[in-house]
Amino acid sequence: MRSIMNIIASNGLAIILTVICVLPITAIFVYSLSAPLDDIFASLGLWLHERNSWSLPPIETELRFAKISFALRSVVIAVFISFLYFWISNWLNSGLARVREKESIGRQSAIVEAIQPWIFVGPALVLLTLFLLVPAFLTLNLSFREADGVITSQNYAFLWDPSALGYSQFRFAMRNNLMWLILVPTFCIIFGLLVAVLADSLKWGVVAKTFIFVPLAISFVGAAVIWRNIFAGGGIEAQQAINGLTPSYQTGLLKYLLGHSPSYNEPLYNLKFWGNFFLMWIMVWIKTGFAMVIFSAALRGVPKETVEAAIIDGANPWQLFFKIKLPQIYSTVVVVWTYLVTEVLKVFDIPYALSANDDDKLLLATMMEAARNSWSIGGDNVDNLFAAIAIMLMLTVIPHMIFNAWRIRREQKELGR
Repeated sequence: MRSIMNIIASNGLAIILTVICVLPITAIFVYSLSAPLDDIFASLGLWLHERNSWSLPPIETELRFAKISFALRSVVIAVFISFLYFWISNWLNSGLARVREKESIGRQSAIVEAIQPWIFVGPALVLLTLFLLVPAFLTLNLSFREADGVITSQNYAFLWDPSALGYSQFRFAMRNNLMWLILVPTFCIIFGLLVAVLADSLKWGVVAKTFIFVPLAISFVGAAVIWRNIFAGGGIEAQQAINGLTPSYQTGLLKYLLGHSPSYNEPLYNLKFWGNFFLMWIMVWIKTGFAMVIFSAALRGVPKETVEAAIIDGANPWQLFFKIKLPQIYSTVVVVWTYLVTEVLKVFDIPYALSANDDDKLLLATMMEAARNSWSIGGDNVDNLFAAIAIMLMLTVIPHMIFNAWRIRREQKELGR
């Protein structure tokens, strides 16, 4: 009797080859068949142009409407190809299983069930490989080459060379990245847990949660503008009038409450080193609402019987939280921490919007823009240096990935017991 693994492998290969051959040909055929729609849309745009007397040149209007048509066609065809892929794959999977195993329904089911998950995961793996793994390896290769293609490690040596132009920027960026990775998720989790616990014990807790959740709907740049006005330092006294008017400078709310000092008129986020904490606070302010909502839902899932038993045994509120509730939502805390770390690694807007030209506030993500504007190394090797910076940023993610892989593996083992 043929091995079921050989049948699974051959059926899977047949499905892959069929999909590779059929789908591109179908996509090209449908694109060619629907191409006249671009001309129809272009004619529609020209008719609207003449009817409404638009200021754009007629050829520009035609071109824009043709592009709109092409974009709409692409979306519709992509959806159609996706449905076609899943239909063909499932049809071949079940059909080949029936042909290869006519007598055993159990083996047919085993073959179908073995291939079925890969039908759904396959496109994601292909896209992941094309748009994540391949660029990552190309970036790694570029970081170890000179502009002429010679293999070297000088790009990394440049970043760690104290005499190099970008050394201080790179050192500040590494320091700030570590600070953001440690402090922002930590304080978001602390404040989120605190609000989730306290708000549930208040009558107006829902209102409090709403106000704390609202910042999550604000963009990073919008939040930076809001807190810029709060952290504003009053500006520098004008030396001369402009158009007969003396400029006035705003004193931020926080600076006003702390006491405005004429000797220091800079915004609080411009403070050396300490200004980083004011920038981090903006991120904490935005993301605390997310942590609060998740923790509030998790705490509601803690069995009431367990809490009531602990109260009967004499547990005080501190013991009730740290020894009863918190251990039961530990996995939720880890998930929230993982999400927050991912968000911190992507942050660019806040430090760039408020302190784009300040090396002391650089992150690895914003360092590339700063390097583009300020580095002058007399050659074409800047892209290779950028690749080295990107690899250093990727290295900060590796411990996070290892921890998540370990956590998922441990949870799978626990579920398998």
